[in-house]
Amino acid sequence: LRALAEIDSLTCLQRRHQSVKEFNRLLKLADRQQTTLCFAILDLDRFKHVNDFYGHDVGDQVLKTLGDYLRKTFRGEDVLARWGGEEFVVGLYGISKELAVQRLSAVLQAFNQHAFLGTKKHLFHVSFSGGVSEYPKNGKDIQTLYRSADRALYSAKAAGRNQILSS
Repeated sequence: LRALAEIDSLTCLQRRHQSVKEFNRLLKLADRQQTTLCFAILDLDRFKHVNDFYGHDVGDQVLKTLGDYLRKTFRGEDVLARWGGEEFVVGLYGISKELAVQRLSAVLQAFNQHAFLGTKKHLFHVSFSGGVSEYPKNGKDIQTLYRSADRALYSAKAAGRNQILSS
């Protein structure tokens, strides 16, 4: 029952509530060890179009695939979560914003190459945009880090999507 409550069954990533606990634990550790913690928000670009045009089953496959890419790319101690809909968060302990942007951009590049099978065997690609903030430079709690990363995400969307920007 705990796994059902803590893990998103579609993406096999943590749910919001569990990931907030992990972020808080890492924030305390980062404070004690005087190191960084990056907080990233990822949002699939034009995901509503995917669901509307190809159907929710195909949309679910896109969500699951992004979860797979994230789990295969990042360390076990990193926080990987689906916070709802097409919004994902990533917590990267002990690295700079610049390195976080590089790592997330590499995931984005690989994910962009993945071909999804839509209706009538039509192949299509999906991208995502992301915003990254860093503890303690951009905030010392989850809410402040979230707002900072969200502003960077909004800038990435406004600048044409399909990119990762830092605050």
